[in-house]
Amino acid sequence: MPESEHVERRRRGTDLLLAQVLRAAPPRVLLVLLATGLISIVIFAVSELAARNVASTRADVLHARNAQTQLALLRAGLLQAEASQRGYLLTEDPIYLEPLDDAVRLVQTSLADLIALASNYLEWRARTETLRGFIDQRLDLIKRGIFMLQQGERERALAGMRSGEGVELTRGIDKRLDNLETVLRIDIEHREGRLDDALLQQRIGVGIVVLVNLVFLVVLADRMIRQFKLREEHRADLQGQADLLERTVADRTDELSSLSSHLQASSEREKARLARDLHDELGGILTSAKIDIAWLEGHSKLGDPDALSHLARLSSVLDEAVDLKRRVVENLRPSLLDHLGLGVAVNWYANETCKKADLACRLTSLPDTELVPPEMSIAIYRLVQEGLTNVIKYAQATEVEITLERTSSGYRLVLADNGIGIKGFRPANLSHGLAGMRQRARALGGSFEIRTAPGQGTRIEALFPLAPAAPKAAEVSA
Repeated sequence: MPESEHVERRRRGTDLLLAQVLRAAPPRVLLVLLATGLISIVIFAVSELAARNVASTRADVLHARNAQTQLALLRAGLLQAEASQRGYLLTEDPIYLEPLDDAVRLVQTSLADLIALASNYLEWRARTETLRGFIDQRLDLIKRGIFMLQQGERERALAGMRSGEGVELTRGIDKRLDNLETVLRIDIEHREGRLDDALLQQRIGVGIVVLVNLVFLVVLADRMIRQFKLREEHRADLQGQADLLERTVADRTDELSSLSSHLQASSEREKARLARDLHDELGGILTSAKIDIAWLEGHSKLGDPDALSHLARLSSVLDEAVDLKRRVVENLRPSLLDHLGLGVAVNWYANETCKKADLACRLTSLPDTELVPPEMSIAIYRLVQEGLTNVIKYAQATEVEITLERTSSGYRLVLADNGIGIKGFRPANLSHGLAGMRQRARALGGSFEIRTAPGQGTRIEALFPLAPAAPKAAEVSA
């Protein structure tokens, strides 16, 4: 793709996105949003600068307090060193040497830390260097007294201790420690004052910016509330139209469902009437014809052989017509259903159908004495008929299981096969046969469920309540 065409496509995409944004939010709202974003950036910048200033000041205060801690440790170490020296010179007990060594190490360590802390502060560094000279002299004097005593010069060591040299050095050290502590205290107070000022300035600045931001947010909220109200009114209008459409569809669906149920009931009544007519009228006609042919055969034994042959052929044709009449009547309205009940009719039909289709059948049906309401009886029988027909035509199954039982709430029919399943099955888009089965269940207030998957067979389950409820949408799931 040429570079110019790529750039042009990106520009068009940007223009389209901008147009969508402008349609979604008015320009004034976008302006307020932009101003709010800029103010938020200012708030962040002010807060960040103030936070850095506060962090730096706190670090300096912590630095000075650490220096104060080292000064305190120096005082303690020097006092412990002097006390240990006196104890050793007066008693010559070596037990005082270990505390003395600890004190000397403490003084040296604290002094080194203090010098490191003061390295970046000119005034601290100068005073620390002067203090370091006095401390080194005092430690040398202490060590010299200990060395004299260890060399057997006890009197010289005691004389050195009694002289004013150590006292003068100690006073000089205390004076300089006091001065340095004063400098540190003043520095800490100054920096803490700056810290308080920085925090106050931060609060004032952030407060001003937040106040301005709140004004913009109020304006934005007003605009957004208006937009929301308009959208809510539009949504309510659309919802009203959708509800009206849904009610209309529901009404039409109920009408179609009622019509379908009426047509099915009418069809069953018409089939029953036609079956009675065929059985009574056509059956009577065929029976009379058989009687007449039998009479003719009995009175034509000495007659023409060709006449006897034609009479025999005519009798065979009448037998076929009687059998055809019987099959047509059974399909229109099974006589077993009316005379022996649903359990016997389902048993006979399932066994006969599976035997003809070479299909293994496991059947569990109702007892022969179970009395089922006529409307429910014919509906369940038709579901078995349609279900077995589908299995034989489409399922490529070798085995089918049919269960018809009575439950605490009604009758339950399950028809399952081990066939190929229904490819691309969608519960909302059933075939005419399955839709008719669902409608039969719905007409009696029942439910209808299909479970299928490619290669895993199909299972149909229908429930028929004992007390039929008002017709409702059938439940279909995969």
